[in-house]
Amino acid sequence: MKIIRSLLVILFLIMLSACNASPKDPTSFSSKTVGVTSEVMASSNKNDKTELVKEKNKKEWAVTIEEGKEDPETYLVQLEGTKVERFLNAKKLISLLQPKEDKEKYRDSYVDVGRVQEDGSQVAFVLDLFNEAKLIVQIYDLDSGNKVNEFKLPYNRPVISPDLTKYLYEDKDRTYIYDTVTKQSTAIHLNGSSIDIDDIHQGQFSPDSTQFCFTDSQQNLVIFDVSDYRILKKIHIDSGMAIVNQWAQKNQLIYSIDSMSINKTYLLNLNSGERRLLGKGMEQPLMSREGSEVWFEKLDSPSNYKLNINTGLESKVASITIMNENMATPVQWFYTANDFSKYESEIKVHQIKASSTLSSKGMQTYDAKNLVDRDSSTAWCEGVSGNGEGETIVLDLGSLQKVNGIQIINGYAKSEKSYRENNRVQQLKLEFSDGSSLEMNDFNTRKKFKEPIHTSFTKLTILSVERGTKYQDTCISDIRLF
Repeated sequence: MKIIRSLLVILFLIMLSACNASPKDPTSFSSKTVGVTSEVMASSNKNDKTELVKEKNKKEWAVTIEEGKEDPETYLVQLEGTKVERFLNAKKLISLLQPKEDKEKYRDSYVDVGRVQEDGSQVAFVLDLFNEAKLIVQIYDLDSGNKVNEFKLPYNRPVISPDLTKYLYEDKDRTYIYDTVTKQSTAIHLNGSSIDIDDIHQGQFSPDSTQFCFTDSQQNLVIFDVSDYRILKKIHIDSGMAIVNQWAQKNQLIYSIDSMSINKTYLLNLNSGERRLLGKGMEQPLMSREGSEVWFEKLDSPSNYKLNINTGLESKVASITIMNENMATPVQWFYTANDFSKYESEIKVHQIKASSTLSSKGMQTYDAKNLVDRDSSTAWCEGVSGNGEGETIVLDLGSLQKVNGIQIINGYAKSEKSYRENNRVQQLKLEFSDGSSLEMNDFNTRKKFKEPIHTSFTKLTILSVERGTKYQDTCISDIRLF
């Protein structure tokens, strides 16, 4: 009994203590809990600041297609207004991203940019294996540079959703959607009936990738849910051949109708059904990201135009030119803080000259042209007595170029032995046609200048060297400007 009585007393005291603690401070936490909460709040604040920095650093980019060529090039272009700030050639970009085995495996393919995610984090490349009549889609993460997905599609270019997870394609007179999440293809049937392949393939996914819109043979804009293929809405439009150009924002759609040889382009509000004529004869209309302007071309004019949607004013803008003054047409906008500097297009060297060159040894040459052959196993070596201080290399760019940085592979990089035995540059002076100059002492990495330099040449002068173990010849294996 004494033991039971003691247990009851202890239990009573515990309950009394709990009751006293609760009303006294219902929001009290232990010091351990407070510490954890502080850490979570600090982490949250840090994440918020990171997101704010990213938002501040975001830039407007466009996927563009070069005009006036039989095999047009595709570029990723950063724009400031209509001025090209930087550009990336799609072929060069995938060449930098693809692992060696993929380059060999798909060496005969034609590469195109299928779509870029709006935040610039991922890109889907479509590889056309025309000899095998099939398509390969490769998705790369542009932050890490890693391939995150690859799959095969029948030989018909797909319509790609903005989030890169859904691919609408044709195969044997039927239309399917391939889902990268489930890794399954599903044939499209709306209300139990199939649809005209030509009609649906001219459609577009919604910005959130959950819906799809196309025009049917009864001159309706048809919107359906891609998860269950349920028709959500039909909107009747004028007679003629219609194409959905862009599902620009959640409730805005741009479509064109070609009737009696007259092409008309409209902006449609999907919520209210209100339709507005944007113009006639507009080719490849594309609404800007914020929805205030529409970029387009005209059949009879090799220029880019902009239409202010609020005022209705149309203006001719300077053409977006990439290389050789070829005009480029924007086909997709994306807005990103991603730093694409590591993928920037290399600037072609028109001519290269060296103040001296080491004499050839049998089949082995040490000419200055080895610096721009993209082969690190070849090298330029200076040919004067001594260590080579004061020797120069001049890279003639042929015309004024915007140079953002330089990459130098130092020494004779053919092997560890050749690298160790020959001299390497310790300090180098760079001079440019605008009169500016700088010195560098870090090599074998991409060095981005603080500000872009507009120059027609780059002159490199060896200021000091790091001695090799056997030879006095100072060598450099590779130079690239970007």
